[in-house]
Amino acid sequence: MVLENNSNVIVMITREIEGNIVKCHHYWPISIKKPLELKNCCIFLENYQILQYFIIRIFQVLRKSFNIRNIVAQMREQRYGMVQTKEQYGYCYKIVLEVLQKLVTFD
Repeated sequence: MVLENNSNVIVMITREIEGNIVKCHHYWPISIKKPLELKNCCIFLENYQILQYFIIRIFQVLRKSFNIRNIVAQMREQRYGMVQTKEQYGYCYKIVLEVLQKLVTFD
Protein backbone atom coordinates (compact mmCIF):
# COMPACT_ATOMS: atom_id res chain seq x y z
CA MET A 1 0.00 0.00 0.00
CA VAL A 2 2.88 2.37 0.74
CA LEU A 3 4.36 1.89 -2.74
CA GLU A 4 1.01 2.12 -4.55
CA ASN A 5 0.17 5.43 -2.89
CA ASN A 6 3.69 6.90 -3.09
CA SER A 7 3.59 7.55 0.65
CA ASN A 8 6.42 9.62 2.08
CA VAL A 9 5.43 9.28 5.72
CA ILE A 10 3.97 6.41 7.72
CA VAL A 11 2.76 7.05 11.24
CA MET A 12 2.06 4.13 13.53
CA ILE A 13 0.27 5.24 16.70
CA THR A 14 0.25 1.98 18.57
CA ARG A 15 2.77 -0.32 20.17
CA GLU A 16 3.46 -3.66 18.53
CA ILE A 17 2.07 -5.44 21.60
CA GLU A 18 -0.35 -3.93 24.11
CA GLY A 19 -1.56 -5.99 27.06
CA ASN A 20 -0.24 -9.24 25.54
CA ILE A 21 -2.27 -8.58 22.37
CA VAL A 22 -0.49 -8.10 19.03
CA LYS A 23 -1.62 -4.73 17.69
CA CYS A 24 0.82 -4.43 14.80
CA HIS A 25 2.90 -6.96 12.93
CA HIS A 26 6.57 -6.15 12.45
CA TYR A 27 6.86 -4.99 8.84
CA TRP A 28 10.22 -3.20 8.89
CA PRO A 29 13.87 -4.25 9.12
CA ILE A 30 15.38 -4.58 12.59
CA SER A 31 18.97 -3.80 11.63
CA ILE A 32 20.55 -0.98 9.66
CA LYS A 33 22.93 -3.57 8.21
CA LYS A 34 20.33 -6.00 6.83
CA PRO A 35 17.35 -4.89 4.70
CA LEU A 36 13.98 -6.60 4.75
CA GLU A 37 13.60 -8.49 1.47
CA LEU A 38 10.03 -8.68 0.16
CA LYS A 39 8.67 -9.95 -3.15
CA ASN A 40 8.49 -6.57 -4.91
CA CYS A 41 10.79 -4.39 -2.84
CA CYS A 42 13.56 -4.09 -0.27
CA ILE A 43 13.13 -1.96 2.83
CA PHE A 44 16.27 -0.43 4.31
CA LEU A 45 16.39 1.01 7.83
CA GLU A 46 18.55 4.09 7.32
CA ASN A 47 18.37 5.61 10.78
CA TYR A 48 16.37 5.55 13.99
CA GLN A 49 16.01 7.56 17.18
CA ILE A 50 14.54 6.23 20.43
CA LEU A 51 12.77 8.92 22.42
CA GLN A 52 10.89 8.77 25.71
CA TYR A 53 7.41 8.17 24.29
CA PHE A 54 8.05 7.08 20.70
CA ILE A 55 10.58 5.86 18.15
CA ILE A 56 11.39 7.58 14.89
CA ARG A 57 12.56 5.30 12.08
CA ILE A 58 13.70 6.43 8.64
CA PHE A 59 13.43 3.92 5.79
CA GLN A 60 14.28 3.70 2.15
CA VAL A 61 12.01 1.53 0.02
CA LEU A 62 13.51 0.23 -3.19
CA ARG A 63 11.31 -1.41 -5.80
CA LYS A 64 12.74 -4.56 -7.36
CA SER A 65 11.05 -3.95 -10.69
CA PHE A 66 10.91 -0.94 -12.94
CA ASN A 67 9.18 0.32 -16.05
CA ILE A 68 11.72 1.42 -18.65
CA ARG A 69 9.07 3.46 -20.50
CA ASN A 70 8.44 5.60 -17.42
CA ILE A 71 12.17 6.11 -16.92
CA VAL A 72 12.65 7.15 -20.55
CA ALA A 73 9.64 9.48 -20.31
CA GLN A 74 11.28 11.18 -17.31
CA MET A 75 14.55 11.48 -19.23
CA ARG A 76 12.71 13.05 -22.16
CA GLU A 77 11.13 15.65 -19.87
CA GLN A 78 14.65 16.83 -19.12
CA ARG A 79 16.03 16.55 -22.66
CA TYR A 80 13.60 16.43 -25.60
CA GLY A 81 14.29 13.71 -28.17
CA MET A 82 16.48 11.64 -25.89
CA VAL A 83 16.36 7.85 -26.41
CA GLN A 84 14.73 7.16 -29.77
CA THR A 85 16.12 3.92 -31.15
CA LYS A 86 15.64 0.31 -30.07
CA GLU A 87 19.36 0.12 -29.24
CA GLN A 88 19.11 3.21 -26.98
CA TYR A 89 16.14 1.67 -25.12
CA GLY A 90 18.13 -1.55 -24.69
CA TYR A 91 21.11 0.38 -23.34
CA CYS A 92 18.93 2.32 -20.86
CA TYR A 93 17.28 -0.90 -19.70
CA LYS A 94 20.67 -2.55 -19.17
CA ILE A 95 22.07 0.39 -17.17
CA VAL A 96 18.97 0.83 -14.98
CA LEU A 97 18.88 -2.92 -14.26
CA GLU A 98 22.59 -2.90 -13.36
CA VAL A 99 22.16 0.05 -10.97
CA LEU A 100 19.13 -1.53 -9.28
CA GLN A 101 20.97 -4.83 -8.83
CA LYS A 102 23.90 -3.04 -7.19
CA LEU A 103 21.55 -1.14 -4.85
CA VAL A 104 19.74 -4.31 -3.81
CA THR A 105 22.93 -6.30 -3.17
CA PHE A 106 25.11 -3.69 -1.46
CA ASP A 107 26.41 -4.50 2.04
